[in-house]
Amino acid sequence: MLLATRAGAEVKTLAEFYAHLDQAAAVLKAKADLESQHSDLLAKEALKGLELFGGISAGYQKSPFAKEPFGRFFDPAARLGLRYPLLGSAEKQQRAISDAATQVKVEEIRLNWSKRLATLFLEENYAAYWSAQKLLALNNSYIRLRSGGVERLLHRRREAGLLLMSDYFEFLSAFEQAERARLEFNNNKDQALMRLAQLTNTTITPFEAIKPSLEQIGSNPVFDVVQPDLDILQAQIDNLQMVKGTENWQGIDSDISATVFGGPAIPHPSSNSTQFGYGGAVGFNFRMPLEIISYRKNEKSRLSSQLGSLQIEHTRRKQEINLEFGSTLSRYQQLAQQIKFQRTRLDAARESIRERYLRLHALDGDVLEKYFQAINTYYRAAIEYVDAETEQWKLHIRLRQFVSVLSNTGERAHPEIGLLSLAEPLQQARQYLSKQSITETKPRILSTPSDTYTSTRFNPTSEGFTVYVWRYDSLLAQPEFWKQSQTLQINRVLLSLNKKEITAIASNPQPINKFLSDAHNHGMRIELLLGDPNWILPKERMDLLEIIKKLSNVDFDGLHLDIEPDQLEAELAGKTRLEAFIETIRRVKTITSWPVGISIHPRYLVNESSFGLCVPCQLKQLAVNEIAVMYYSLNRPKIVAALKSVMNKHPDLLFSLAQSLESDLGSGSSYAHKPRPVFSNAMQQLRNQLQAPNFGGLIIQSWQDWEAYNHENPL
Repeated sequence: MLLATRAGAEVKTLAEFYAHLDQAAAVLKAKADLESQHSDLLAKEALKGLELFGGISAGYQKSPFAKEPFGRFFDPAARLGLRYPLLGSAEKQQRAISDAATQVKVEEIRLNWSKRLATLFLEENYAAYWSAQKLLALNNSYIRLRSGGVERLLHRRREAGLLLMSDYFEFLSAFEQAERARLEFNNNKDQALMRLAQLTNTTITPFEAIKPSLEQIGSNPVFDVVQPDLDILQAQIDNLQMVKGTENWQGIDSDISATVFGGPAIPHPSSNSTQFGYGGAVGFNFRMPLEIISYRKNEKSRLSSQLGSLQIEHTRRKQEINLEFGSTLSRYQQLAQQIKFQRTRLDAARESIRERYLRLHALDGDVLEKYFQAINTYYRAAIEYVDAETEQWKLHIRLRQFVSVLSNTGERAHPEIGLLSLAEPLQQARQYLSKQSITETKPRILSTPSDTYTSTRFNPTSEGFTVYVWRYDSLLAQPEFWKQSQTLQINRVLLSLNKKEITAIASNPQPINKFLSDAHNHGMRIELLLGDPNWILPKERMDLLEIIKKLSNVDFDGLHLDIEPDQLEAELAGKTRLEAFIETIRRVKTITSWPVGISIHPRYLVNESSFGLCVPCQLKQLAVNEIAVMYYSLNRPKIVAALKSVMNKHPDLLFSLAQSLESDLGSGSSYAHKPRPVFSNAMQQLRNQLQAPNFGGLIIQSWQDWEAYNHENPL
């Protein structure tokens, strides 16, 4: 329900579909029609030229006047000959061949056009699929505001008299409208997927669509518009012009023939006679109507009228096509300008959210409602922007039904606004409003007043602790966990689930959603923790994506990936392994609207050009919400120096620091071997020294180790 951009995990570009277009039904039919006409042409050519004819006859004759035996006789005969057409007969044969050749050319035009139309129709449905995918992602991000506690927050404010009933119903109706739109987006997506499968005659599972770059169209372009019906008309015109210029003997059919024949001699031979007669003949044959002059005149007039009709139709159709192309081009150019307006409107809506957020820190009254109104305005602007972008893409495709190349400048149209960038304000709003629905207090200022709205992004507070929890059942078995977490200042849990738990939760998410609701009531954030490094491998990556898909309807506050490349076996190494790690994160970001954090070894941040890759730059480009640096060391000055250096270089990235209480690590890597005062003092010093707008706090590895540590090290 909350999938962002696809129902499956595989990325498929347009180019991957082109190879299957020859299997489209329209193309297969056009191929069959071409083969049929080509066979007809060969048959017509076989009829041209010499013709073999013959016959066998027999008859009985008797003269009433002759009394002699020869007056009665049996007359069998056999004839065999060759006939060669002349004049009008030859022209008829040639015209039949010419007509068949023209029809072959017409079917070739139709076949090529069928392939072109299939390509363009494929692109149009790919665009529709991409659009539905992107709209669903925005829709899911918006609807998650409701499940994230917004409705509860609005209800409480209405009961407190802080929200007008009309505004309350308006906000709820916006969610209902989004729910209805989700059905439409899903239907559009399914329809586009079915059409893609039909066009390629293959089975296509849901995938992630990528929009290609479009050619830039200038302000005053000049195009040579070509259409198949114009080519067909021109082929027919050329054929009629050839017929009119070459035929001179209409109405006069003639041929020359040569015949040999033979039969028994006359009179009727006796039974013992061997007499046999034979002969031969050469003849010139013709036939024509009596009104030959009138016939030929009217026949030529008919050809001229038919030719004129085709030429007029060609001119008329060309004018219509030019007008249609001009209208489509004008709409495309208008839409290009509309997209500029939509981008400006989107920026304005984004800025409105930022301004409303800043007012939340300083003013009372209806500022929260104004903030939510700004969110609604942004959501509508984002939807309309995607619609405009999709319509422009489809018009670009329709323009290529008239011309094969739209530009020879090599320039590309404006780049699209990425999904992560579009959905980010909605995700940030959900995080803030979800927190407000729990605390109902004013937000803590996370940065200096000069900071922009990006400071409201996913930001675990640096005042408390986050813990890795690798066993969900251990929390369920501890009813005192909420009390213990408050005592230990734990305000965030990274919760891991085993395979059995994932299956159970996917089929019935209600129990864990109740657990998450209880956590929210205790001021606790719960994020899904997935920690198998084998998911970095391309062949294993689908398992990770399927897990996220199964759990997408669970109200986790985020997703944390502990899939360190260094923990992976030597199946991949060096730069290839690091690229696979980054690709896995990218694929995850495209399918979920949860904030995504990662755990990573400090070497990839301190040495930013690992294997020629700037890892922080890649993570920033992917809009990763949190980077947990797993710097397991008791050398605090070294940790602070390294982490502050990275934080200063990348102020737009949020960093947390993971420390270990694991007893199986050495004394230089884990605080498990130190007394509790040493641990508490070290954590406070790290928190104080790393305090910055982009520091997300401390993460302890892990809750189970912390429990054992407290048990073994009582105060």
